[in-house]
Amino acid sequence: MEDADPILEVDKVTRYFGGLAAVKDVSFKVRQGQIFGFMGPNGAGKTTLFSMIAGALKPSSGKIRSRGRDITGAPAFKLIKLGIARTHQIVRPFREMTVLENVQVAVHFGKQAVTGRAAARERAIEALGYAGIDQLANYPAAILSVGHQKRLEIARALATDPDLLLSDEICGGLTHAETSEMLALLRRIRDSGTTVMYVEHDVKAITSVCDRIMVLNYGRKLAEGTPDEIQNDPAVIEAYLGTRARGRS
Repeated sequence: MEDADPILEVDKVTRYFGGLAAVKDVSFKVRQGQIFGFMGPNGAGKTTLFSMIAGALKPSSGKIRSRGRDITGAPAFKLIKLGIARTHQIVRPFREMTVLENVQVAVHFGKQAVTGRAAARERAIEALGYAGIDQLANYPAAILSVGHQKRLEIARALATDPDLLLSDEICGGLTHAETSEMLALLRRIRDSGTTVMYVEHDVKAITSVCDRIMVLNYGRKLAEGTPDEIQNDPAVIEAYLGTRARGRS
């Protein structure tokens, strides 16, 4: 996997808000077939970095490339056509539509848009089945539990046929059992051929599912490595896990 080609390259990306650098000179590569995670304390710059990669914010400087193609500042609708889809931390389904209709909308705007209603319905049902909520297809999205709304986010993203899935704190607000099931779903997505980039605040969740992790602190890259390397890195322990580490001693 370490020899796989990078599907995403972030090169010295910086984002200023006024005179404050929320993200400063961050570089990393996400290789095909990985679940690549990044984490950090509150205010570390995770959301800003994720938003730049997902097309919601433009970097002040630096480059973002997908398979060698410059996508710096490209809006989300263009990224979808390049095979890059995202989930949102705060889910916003079309509440007046059914679960199935929500996913059918995504199919129509996917990497290779499907215009026929029957074909779009078939692909949407397939995505719902993969996400484990096909039995809810005809229910209004407004009545879904938080856990099912998160799965709807996954289904909508998968319906666009992504090569790279950007997952933003998909386990936020879930129970322990729901979190375990969601992490298993991310592994299945990875194993099916879709690379996953995963931002999460839950240390246990991200270290249990990711192949490689980058840690941010005060907007800068603090460390990068395997989950074992990250959990045993003195700088990470001090910045992110220090209280917990001291509590065990």
